[in-house]
Amino acid sequence: MSRPVRRASVSIYCKIYTENFSQAMIDRYATGKEIYNFLLRDAKCCLPLKGDCNLWYLGSNEKFGHIIYNERVWHWSWGEASFDTVQEFIDAVYKDGLFTGRQYQKLSAKVEEGRRIGDMYLIGEYLSEKIKPSTKTSTERENNHVI
Repeated sequence: MSRPVRRASVSIYCKIYTENFSQAMIDRYATGKEIYNFLLRDAKCCLPLKGDCNLWYLGSNEKFGHIIYNERVWHWSWGEASFDTVQEFIDAVYKDGLFTGRQYQKLSAKVEEGRRIGDMYLIGEYLSEKIKPSTKTSTERENNHVI
């Protein structure tokens, strides 16, 4: 007999532009997999580019938002979004056993990637740089390699 899928009360929201952030995870009971998929889902704020995951906007938006997980509440106001908050949320869900180790590691890596991007307005530039083919020759790459 399989064990029942655990769900948690969750609400994840932040204000982006004129209401571009998905409202799919507001005030619901969700599995760890549903939360994981939501955090990594494209926010579609950098079209036509793909890969601007919801998680990055939670940590870098300029306005306000909240993450509610069971009895824990993280709320931020104008200019207070932080990847520390996002990491605390991911830690709490993982500690409760709703994320697998692999999911936790992937989400934590996305948090670190978001920290490197820094500002939500730089996400599009970051994504376009990621997909841009290298124009350096192999000799130039070798000369730029730090030993």
